[in-house]
Amino acid sequence: MDADQVWQEMRLHIEWAEGFCLCVVFTDQTRELLRLQQRLADAWQWRTAAITVIRPPDAESAVEHVFSALEQHRARLPDVQVPVWLDLCTAPDAENALAPWERARHHSVARLNEARSWLMHDLVRPLVLCLPLHWSSRLATEAPDLWHVRAYSARMQSVVPVDPVPAQPVSSAPADGEAIHWAQWSAHVATMAEEVLRFRRLREALGDSPQLLRDLSISLERLGDAQREAGQGAQALEAYRESLGLSRQLREALGDSPQVLRDLSVALIKLGDAQREAGQGRQALEAYRESLGLMRQLREALGNSPQVLRDLSVALGKLGDAQLEAGQGGQALETHRESLGLSRQLREALGDSPQVLRDLSVAISKLGDTQRGAGQGGEALEAYRESLGLMRQLREALGDSPQVLRDLSVALEKLGDAQREAGQGGEALEAYRESLGLRRQLREALGDSPQVLRDLSVALEKLGDAQREAGQGGEALEAYRESLGLRRQLREALGGSPQVLRHLSVSLIKLGDAQREAGQGGQALEAYRESLGLMRQLREALGDSPQVLRDLSVVISKLGDAQREVGQGGQALEACRESLGLMRQLREALGDSPQVLRDLSVALEKLGDVQREAGQGGEALEAYRESLGLRRQLREALGDSPRVLDDLAVSLERLAGVEPNRQQRVVLRDEALAWRQRLVDGCPDPLAQSRYRQRLELARRLFESDRPLGDNPGSV
Repeated sequence: MDADQVWQEMRLHIEWAEGFCLCVVFTDQTRELLRLQQRLADAWQWRTAAITVIRPPDAESAVEHVFSALEQHRARLPDVQVPVWLDLCTAPDAENALAPWERARHHSVARLNEARSWLMHDLVRPLVLCLPLHWSSRLATEAPDLWHVRAYSARMQSVVPVDPVPAQPVSSAPADGEAIHWAQWSAHVATMAEEVLRFRRLREALGDSPQLLRDLSISLERLGDAQREAGQGAQALEAYRESLGLSRQLREALGDSPQVLRDLSVALIKLGDAQREAGQGRQALEAYRESLGLMRQLREALGNSPQVLRDLSVALGKLGDAQLEAGQGGQALETHRESLGLSRQLREALGDSPQVLRDLSVAISKLGDTQRGAGQGGEALEAYRESLGLMRQLREALGDSPQVLRDLSVALEKLGDAQREAGQGGEALEAYRESLGLRRQLREALGDSPQVLRDLSVALEKLGDAQREAGQGGEALEAYRESLGLRRQLREALGGSPQVLRHLSVSLIKLGDAQREAGQGGQALEAYRESLGLMRQLREALGDSPQVLRDLSVVISKLGDAQREVGQGGQALEACRESLGLMRQLREALGDSPQVLRDLSVALEKLGDVQREAGQGGEALEAYRESLGLRRQLREALGDSPRVLDDLAVSLERLAGVEPNRQQRVVLRDEALAWRQRLVDGCPDPLAQSRYRQRLELARRLFESDRPLGDNPGSV
């Protein structure tokens, strides 16, 4: 675990403490320990007093210094529960005085063990005790009373190389250095598994005491976290399920105390996260709903404390994400608005601490996601800009820590996505390029961890998408090839988990799209076929979830496009029919969400294109008419955004190309040209405006010659 992971868990115990609360951190990573100390100091800066840091200046006076400082702290702040940071790790003369410092630690810990009663009844505040890593196997025997009353303990180790290593060229197989890095992740999972095994043995020997059940539950959560990071999604699911079962058992035994309710809520969130990644969206929704109910129960019991409000905001954000993925856009919008309201309330109460700013930025970004899904592109753009501004403010305050760089990169990508949809292609390119630069910087600092490789692959794909739209086909091909190389590297290292397979399939689709545009039809066919094989494999494993159905429909449609281009009209027709069938199945499951309606419209247009080329004009006419009806329905729901108008013009042009009634054909063409002209006149981005003007001129030429318009480059 690194400092950020330890902090996320430890802070819950410290901020919920109603008296003495002992947290023990074992580490040999001085830099990480100082980062953790700073996180605690930042979180407490809004309170009535700053934290107290005790760090003995020498080994000879260590014991006296520790207890004198503790007593002074208690006397100075008798009624304020300000945390104490007791650092027995570092030593100014460690290289020349290892033995004296080890004796000093031994005597200090022994005295603290003897003083347990004083700590609990007189000090009555959080105490963070920091010890070297090798003490993790000694503290329970040298200070059994202290160990028994601890609230939290963690081994803080770096699971990535401490010294930055140069990034290696991506290849199909890990290089020696990369193999070592994957081994470190496997070792981290093994360490967490050993911790679980230790608590299982203690449970067998001592029975189901509340403390042992809680220790085992927390250790299972940590194991699940490590397994998720290492790409072992199925194993993580099992660990989280067992942890949740123990939390439910504790609730039955202890009742609805604040700690019990909060532990149960956190366990449900972790399980929900793993279920979402495994494509189990419905189960994740249920987990998040139950977690949110517990958080609301805690708010009723404890009031609007900062920790309660933050926990409630996080639970709302998780539920909103799952609702959006399940096609419940209206509900997601309300959920994220409530979450954002709580985050703004916390900022007013606590000021601009790093945690408050990050939470607020995330909540704003999540609301932007939901607004984009609801067709509120302008509102989403504003949300993403505000979120990015907060992340830049955090970078100025905290510097280039890995978490800050990653958060900033995500904020830039989300803004770039919204800018692309708004026709601001030039601005989107700049956002994606800056994001990719941050991802490469993170790889240099952290090495090839699964998360680093996934993030870098995503950044490359987003930049490639924008480059394709800007007419930079060669650059896009290079970006997609590099991204695909990373995805193959991840599959070799992590195996065929649903998440790994889906990402690899999507990467193949993007490369296939760029290859088609570059005239490499044969290579594109191969890419789509490989992608389709992965998607069918996912359907067998996960069933007909909305995500699986949509992904499968998209790749089948892409394969049909490539088959049309190489003259395989019969195969293309079958592909388009299968794709449309999946989209109709998706509509029955999710209803008329904007995404569902647009996807269905695209599938109908593609089928119409193939039918028209096969001489089935009547069938094509029906497909185009149904598609146009869906486009008009979308305009009524979403308004006149650039994407909506462009899609509407495409449908009008296609239908005009097969409409047998000349008078009706003229009406359709006039309307299509009007929308095309409006897009040109209203676009603020020169690059996008040029693209819209090209489509307008092409439509005019085709209309003048009275030719079918199925090959209009404006088509989707």
